[in-house]
Amino acid sequence: MLQWRWFVVFILLLVVGMNASAVSEGGDELPEYINCVNSTIQAQCNTNTNSTALSLPLYLRLTLWSCEDNCKYNCMHNISDTRSPPLLQFEGKWPFYRLWGIQEPASVIFSLGNLYMHYHYLRIILVTNNKNTSKTNQNYTVPTNYYLRPFIIGYCLVNINTWIQSSIFHTRDLPATEKLDYFSAAMTILYSVYFAILRIFHVENSFKQLYIGSILLIMYLAHVYFMSFISFNYVYNMIICGIFAVIQGAMWVLWYTVAYLKNNQSVLVYGHWVLYAIGANAMTVLLEVFDFPPIGRVLDAHSLWHFSTIFVAPLWYHFIIQDSINQSDWSVLPQTDNDYDNHNSENFDMVQ
Repeated sequence: MLQWRWFVVFILLLVVGMNASAVSEGGDELPEYINCVNSTIQAQCNTNTNSTALSLPLYLRLTLWSCEDNCKYNCMHNISDTRSPPLLQFEGKWPFYRLWGIQEPASVIFSLGNLYMHYHYLRIILVTNNKNTSKTNQNYTVPTNYYLRPFIIGYCLVNINTWIQSSIFHTRDLPATEKLDYFSAAMTILYSVYFAILRIFHVENSFKQLYIGSILLIMYLAHVYFMSFISFNYVYNMIICGIFAVIQGAMWVLWYTVAYLKNNQSVLVYGHWVLYAIGANAMTVLLEVFDFPPIGRVLDAHSLWHFSTIFVAPLWYHFIIQDSINQSDWSVLPQTDNDYDNHNSENFDMVQ
């Protein structure tokens, strides 16, 4: 019952956070902004009335800025400079200072940081256990005989794609880049649920893996279809992603709780790392829920969320690697009869 209360609280926080963000919108409805945009576009972009229409610099054209977009950007900052606080959003977005055409430089830098982190652990995981591998790497990589190794590699690749799309989206906020960013993030969350199911319930049968994956894929495609062709609804997307994120986190917490109650030492010696990862990730989500205006028009809550997630990835991968070694190499386990029995029985229940 307590878990459901926290679940309801989390969803309420999502809705409250989205509504709080909505209150800050409305800068694009100001008469002075509308007049500025119209007059600037007329003066700089309408080649029928102005034969000397301004040409955009190369770096803006390379990042797909149009003359109209540039006029809106300049008017947005001009209005923000002349108005007293609080800072307003324009067309649902905070005003950021761009850099070389990059719309949100801080978010791009931090997205690339996350990209590197997952790439770094992908390289570690791809290390194979052979005689040419150093002893250090042999002791800290996913064993080649581990049944979830392909899925861990898939997890890395899914996250790498997500952070590539995030970098592109924050470089240039366009309808296509926004959809790719949102859909990639949703895929990462659903894939995390998929991986949790395979690991916690020890699903080794390839047909069952395919069956479970197909169900989640259909759910994902339904979500993409709704967002693409029915309504690109931010609140709906956040609630759906939040629900599955909570489910994934709750599954791991329950897994560790069962191991703790059974005093399963083979899991407890490293299993707490998954609690660190889940807890840290939950804390970072607060930055995503409770938005605030960008500091210096550079750092907002969303960019700081990207920054914080860089440090969550090592916690998760440390758990995954230690868990794979535990499940694949019996030599790392205590060798008493009781410990052996505990580990053997673990293969047939949800604490596996």
